[in-house]
Amino acid sequence: MINLKISDFKMFEKPPYDIPPSRPITEIIINGVKEIEKTYGPVFTTRFIKHALEFEAQRIGEKPPEDIKTLNDLLEYLVSKSDKYPTPYCTTVYAQFKTENEFQGRTGAGTRIGHLGAARSMSETLSVKDRKVDVDGILSKFSQILVSMNLGPHEWGYKKNEDGSVDFIWPKCHYLDGCRAAYNEGLLKRPDGRLQCVAVIGICHYLKLSTGYEWDYEVLENYKPHCIARTYMI
Repeated sequence: MINLKISDFKMFEKPPYDIPPSRPITEIIINGVKEIEKTYGPVFTTRFIKHALEFEAQRIGEKPPEDIKTLNDLLEYLVSKSDKYPTPYCTTVYAQFKTENEFQGRTGAGTRIGHLGAARSMSETLSVKDRKVDVDGILSKFSQILVSMNLGPHEWGYKKNEDGSVDFIWPKCHYLDGCRAAYNEGLLKRPDGRLQCVAVIGICHYLKLSTGYEWDYEVLENYKPHCIARTYMI
């Protein structure tokens, strides 16, 4: 039985904001959706925009606009409403899960395509070159990069395990609203039944870029209110 607490983790230095700014993460997620469109076609984008606008409307109490037709339009609209709903990346996270379930029944392949596209966008900016398996150094650098790009969580940390796996904790994840909404609708199941986690997917991609090995993950605890996920090399 997993029994972890915050004191078990090495916490990263907190960034100078309570939640990440609205645009950077929202833009990265939308760039990932553009990659998914290459697989499923424009109809995926149309459905994604629909679900995003419906979710946003529920959060801000306004009728969705009818002139949002492109992902760029959606990005600008969501960011423009950040005074009423400061985490529009939750909107896009929820909409992606919702749309993928309509197309493939369970999240997984599409999300991987999208996050690979987002990771590619990040890696081009990050210029990841270090391939040594130095978890402490890799994660320290990753945390610094996230903060410099206004992408990092306000509070998170990690714990190395003897078997080489690494656990991560988010006392209150900034994706919480969109993620929990998707969870409550049964949209977070991966094809093998395991839960999806947006926050740790990005970590796995970075670990792969930094080590040269594939990484996978398991969600150990969610919404307690913290979330804990375990990553491991495969």
